[in-house]
Amino acid sequence: MTMTSTHPPRGVALFAALALMSLVALLVAGATASIRASQRASRLAQTDVSLTTAADYALANVLADARALGLADAPLGTPTVFDVPIPGAPDVQVSVAVTRLPAGVLWMVADALAGVDRGRRRVNLVAAFPSLGGRIAGPVTARGDVEIRSHVAFLPDSSTDPECAAFIGRPVAIAPSAVVSGIDSSAVSVSASALDSATYYLTGRQLDALREAGRFVHVLGDTTISTGSFDGILMVDGTLTITGPFSMSGLIVARGAIDATTENSLSVVGAVMSFAPTGSNGPAIKFSGVTIRYSQCAVDRALRRAVIPRRVVQRSWIELFSP
Repeated sequence: MTMTSTHPPRGVALFAALALMSLVALLVAGATASIRASQRASRLAQTDVSLTTAADYALANVLADARALGLADAPLGTPTVFDVPIPGAPDVQVSVAVTRLPAGVLWMVADALAGVDRGRRRVNLVAAFPSLGGRIAGPVTARGDVEIRSHVAFLPDSSTDPECAAFIGRPVAIAPSAVVSGIDSSAVSVSASALDSATYYLTGRQLDALREAGRFVHVLGDTTISTGSFDGILMVDGTLTITGPFSMSGLIVARGAIDATTENSLSVVGAVMSFAPTGSNGPAIKFSGVTIRYSQCAVDRALRRAVIPRRVVQRSWIELFSP
């Protein structure tokens, strides 16, 4: 007689129990991994917001303090790095590298770092100093007549700044109706731009931009300078008389005549301009004992100092570095 067992084979219950335990373990591991991934994503999102906000703050802070930080005097093509503390975030370190490019453009890069393993953000911004006009025609520009007497020297620029090309023009630029005496005609150029007030930075827009920053001296009437020195933009609404010795770096602009005829009265690194018309009381410019070293660099630097740089775009790009 054959006997048939009704019990399952040995080991099946154990296998089922192990399979169930493995399944539970997989579910627990999956849930744990999902929670960890969610927490990591949340932490990275918070880090991203924190670092991006810190970088934006640092860029805005450096741009707002452009005058105090001397961005107008930054070397061309060489980064200048500033460390910016972030209020309320002592663990976040931000540095801003500012590189001045040609035409008054500023390339600003903020590098924000939160510890060694929490992430890094690099935000780039482009700003620029507003352009107030074209390049100065030469050492002397006049709307009216120019009288050059003895001991007047026009020297070349000795700057090594690559943005300042060597001057190959003529020392004196005048309007078509003006005349120059005391100097060879080969040293004189005639240009219709010498009739334009914008050439002399005297339009309403240009004056408003200069007043906004307040980095220039504006004399409302006639003035006489007996001695001293100045670095920047000197603008005189009337006649300027210099009895010397007076040294100047930057730009001199007068609506009236400029008279510097005392021996060694005036030494300029930059340029001199007079908007006095032809036929007014004497020459627009009268020089004797004057030395002018034409420097477009000195003029450009004075103009950059006199205006406020502004963002060209809100943001150029962001580089993300996450652990």
